Amino acid sequence: MSRRPSLVAHADWSASPAARAVVLAEPRRSGGWWLRLEAPERIGELLAAPGALVGFDAPAGLPRAYAAARGIGSFRGFLASLPPDDPFWAPVAPPELPSLARPFYPARPGGARRAALEEGLGLGPFATHLRSCDRASRAQCLFWTLGPKQCGRAALAIWRELLRPRLEHVALWPFDGPLERLSGGPRAVVAETYPGLAYRLLRLPRFAKGRPSERARLFEPLCGLARGLDARFDHELEAEARAGFPTTRDHGFDALVGVLLLLAIVEGRRPAGDPVPPEALPVEGWMLGLEAASG
Repeated sequence: MSRRPSLVAHADWSASPAARAVVLAEPRRSGGWWLRLEAPERIGELLAAPGALVGFDAPAGLPRAYAAARGIGSFRGFLASLPPDDPFWAPVAPPELPSLARPFYPARPGGARRAALEEGLGLGPFATHLRSCDRASRAQCLFWTLGPKQCGRAALAIWRELLRPRLEHVALWPFDGPLERLSGGPRAVVAETYPGLAYRLLRLPRFAKGRPSERARLFEPLCGLARGLDARFDHELEAEARAGFPTTRDHGFDALVGVLLLLAIVEGRRPAGDPVPPEALPVEGWMLGLEAASG
């Protein structure tokens, strides 16, 4: 990458402040990177840092079928046009059905059915509610907001609280151009990541992420990945990772894995990935590191 980021950060983000973690990679004077845990409250400062690369574990983009039904031609333009009190931001509670105006569902678990998305949005089979990158990476539906694998609530929190107020000051990959051109520029670059994809791309052994002992078992493989990228843990992060992330739990684990994938891309060890198909770019976006054949 011709222009290196001034810093690299990865955020495992949630609507709940208790379920957020950030790992930051800062350049060392002698070369390479320092890795450390960062306070999630400082995410605004990272997004304001010129030349920063910040990854978020949440979707950034809309399914093409949904965008077409609403006449949306640009994800960036759509976010910019949404007022803070728009109904779009409020998930629907059963037995009410979701709609094009309020697609996120359900606000609570009782009586929730996945089929309600098909019935309410009227876009066709459930697969039409997925973006191209969701299908390629086996990720979840953006609009579903229930269960441990849901990503809708995190997307809403990031879009509303972090991205929308800063749209004029950040670059959104891949909407604003290829990473090679955006990297190291005057604005921070924001990109979507997906932990499930990162596990596969970094070739982590199979593990049960919810168990501290399993996360601790991956300490040495993660250290090996960091060494290969000339990255070093600071003492706090090393202790947290060695113990299986007892404090930051699986959020800290995913933040670390995410930043290692970002560094692998920055260092030229992994491709950034290109949106496939190209017509998905304006509204659907893409996951950093995803190639058409890697899902």
